[in-house]
Order: sequence, then C-alpha cells, then structure tokens
Amino acid sequence: MSKVTTQNVIQRREQFIASWRQYAPEAAFAGFTLEQFEAESTRPLEVRNRMREARTTLAGLKMERDKADGTYVQMLLAVANGIRADIRNYGPDSPLYRSLGYVPKSERKRPRPRRSEAVPGMQDDKTPPTGSADAA
Repeated sequence: MSKVTTQNVIQRREQFIASWRQYAPEAAFAGFTLEQFEAESTRPLEVRNRMREARTTLAGLKMERDKADGTYVQMLLAVANGIRADIRNYGPDSPLYRSLGYVPKSERKRPRPRRSEAVPGMQDDKTPPTGSADAA
C-alpha cells in the first residue's frame, strides 16, 4: 500500500466498501461485517472534519489576535506620547520614558551634516573627467 494521506484514506475506504459490497456483502473479515466496517471507518472522517473546523477557528482567532495587537500597539504609542507630553512631571528626557525602551532626548545623537558640495574634479553625472591636461 502506498503512503497514507488524507486523500488515500478516503479513497481506500470507498474502494474497500465498494469491493466488499460487490463481492462478499454477507462475509465478515477480521471480526467486522460490512455494516460494522462502514460504521467504524467513519471515525477518521469525523476526526478530519473536526480538524478542518479547528483550523477555521484558529484562522479566525489569529485574525482576532492581530486586530487586538493593532489596538494594543496604538494604546502603547498613546501612553508613550502622553509621557513625552507631560513635561512638568516626566517628558521625553525622563527615566520613565527611558525605562519603556525609548531613547531620551538627551541621549539622542545629532544627525551628521549632509555633504551638498560637489567633489572637485567630478562632472555633474559623478563620473571623472575623460581628458587629461598632460596629454598633448
């Protein structure tokens, strides 16, 4: 018998029942009549159906969790902004603000100045000049 997969189990069940019904409907094998076998062999199908329902429920719970996380993140940002705005008691340079994982204003580095002037000897398209003054 080949590897057991969901589709194989369902197909093999149908194949066993059809063959048994056609060739030996009154016989009993391994202590099972055809009717007993049919009744007992529905259990894996029921379990698969419950698993499918559980996956659907899980997908819904994941969506619910993601939505709750989004709301929670907004709450966290609102609280952090409230702490920064309360300059009299806390503000952006307070130990409370730092303990929340933010960088206090006094610890922030100044941005480096950007270089806006052109490099001498470079053309507008940033390629070096093609000619040389010594070549004559």
